[in-house]
Amino acid sequence: MDQMNQPIKAFVACSVIVIVVIVVLHRSDYENLQAVDSNSIIPEKRTNIIVMFADNLGYNDISAFGAATARTPNIDRLGIEGIKLNNWNSAASLCSASRAALMTGKYPVRTGIYPGVLKPDAKYGLMPNETTVASYLRNAGYATAIVGKWHLGHRSPYLPTNHGFDEWLGIPYHMSGGSLDDHICGYDVNRTMWLPLYQDDQIVEQPVELKDLAQRYAGASERFIRKSVSKGQPFFLYLPFSHVHQMCAPAYGSEQKLCQWASEMFVKEKEKATFVDAVEEMDWIAGQVLSVLDEIGIENNTLVLFTSDNGPWIAEQECSGSKGPFEGRWLRENVDNACTACPHDYKSSPTEKNRRRCYNSQTKLEVNGVPCGEDTGLGGVWEANIRMPALARWPGKIPARTETLKTISTLDVLPTLLSIVNETHNMDSVDGEDVSEILFQTTHSSRSCSSRMDCADDRRVLYFWRDGFQDGPLPSPFGRFDVASAKIGRHKFWFWTKSAHYNPDIEVHHDPPLIFDVFADPAEAFPLDPNDFLKEIEIITTLVKEHKHNITYGQPYTIFRNSEYIPCSNITNDCRISSPR
Repeated sequence: MDQMNQPIKAFVACSVIVIVVIVVLHRSDYENLQAVDSNSIIPEKRTNIIVMFADNLGYNDISAFGAATARTPNIDRLGIEGIKLNNWNSAASLCSASRAALMTGKYPVRTGIYPGVLKPDAKYGLMPNETTVASYLRNAGYATAIVGKWHLGHRSPYLPTNHGFDEWLGIPYHMSGGSLDDHICGYDVNRTMWLPLYQDDQIVEQPVELKDLAQRYAGASERFIRKSVSKGQPFFLYLPFSHVHQMCAPAYGSEQKLCQWASEMFVKEKEKATFVDAVEEMDWIAGQVLSVLDEIGIENNTLVLFTSDNGPWIAEQECSGSKGPFEGRWLRENVDNACTACPHDYKSSPTEKNRRRCYNSQTKLEVNGVPCGEDTGLGGVWEANIRMPALARWPGKIPARTETLKTISTLDVLPTLLSIVNETHNMDSVDGEDVSEILFQTTHSSRSCSSRMDCADDRRVLYFWRDGFQDGPLPSPFGRFDVASAKIGRHKFWFWTKSAHYNPDIEVHHDPPLIFDVFADPAEAFPLDPNDFLKEIEIITTLVKEHKHNITYGQPYTIFRNSEYIPCSNITNDCRISSPR
């Protein structure tokens, strides 16, 4: 690591994060829970907080933001009874980095959660010296719990229970990180890389059973909420859904027909779950959360925030979500149409008859890919991957049925929550801002910024890092982490353009930068004349240079991997264990 330290400090990584505040109710577990008499509840003086974080959910994959097929009445309810945040920006291009940003308020380049994501064989995770929002809140007297996907390290020093959470039920990384009994991953040649379920710091089920995972997430959330209320203790519930990330490329069978998941309640009589099933089951969990808040009578003292970590994985096609209005059209029209983006674990292998052929050498299976110019989602910093659906509700504090186009980032979750609960800490190393005035609509600029033309005074600057460059000090395919684009309010400045992930197209440098008005042109189709933005170009170029020069770079912890770190509950039983039911 020491040998890498100097060259690494020249280039760094990308981060984006997302949130949801909610509470969970599992009806089937109700009789097993100690009932809390709603008449005896005295609302806590300190605000309860629930952050709900979807996995790879696109901007208009929920009906409040224009979903064509999925029905999400429970999540939509947050916008009806609260505020719709139409310009929420992810802090990173990939899952682990986005989550690190949410937890710490820092660009992931500072925390070392780059490049790529933390794999099942990752040596490190979010370092113990990083202070998370959960740690701050627990020190302030809050009960803290995480239910769902962590993805910031699965070895003991990096578990959520060592990062401020009192308890955890969930999967340590993405749903494609291991095999299931009825879904063997193509890369799992020894049939031992089973997807684990953790309870606190122990694996309690491996492989996890998906038939009732949503119900168990809902039940765990409800139990935590009721327990906290019965103790008279304010609570912070972090609910990072395992939905809607697709599963791994299967060892056999159809990639596209076997990629999504949901419980038996939502799959019903179909052979396998669809993407819409996954979205609607996620919404069901949210509904259970909101119901228990209503039942206990604490909805007026609970802030609920919903958002997503990143956008859709476009190359996964029907396994993934939609780009919505964020087409990234300029890229489509300026990248060689022969370039093909393939699903995970597949490589472009064109033939004369099929130029979109993608081949998996482990499974000998093949699928069709998509043009690289269409792949502007997960792994890139086009709007499809950084503009997230976001809603917030706090009755009596956040005005109902309001909207804003003010710039907000996942980075802002930590400083905003600490401000709301009146916790004062040194935020010098934090990149996020307190956006509580935007949520509460308490300033003139916040109230007026509800349309494209009303946000001219929004001068918030955000930097978007990514990897996947041809050259740099990091091993292939990462190259280096660098600022590919930056925003000042409604204007986005591109310094390096490339499709998502590690596709074959080579990054293109732009000097002067490529400029888009992402309010008037969300498709990023029509570059503005740089001659009309000479002052802005000078400002943003200087700001990016200073940002990269002044930032403290963390080591790229995600590149350190070893198969000995793959979670295994019982080595004498091929890493399998069943939880008591």
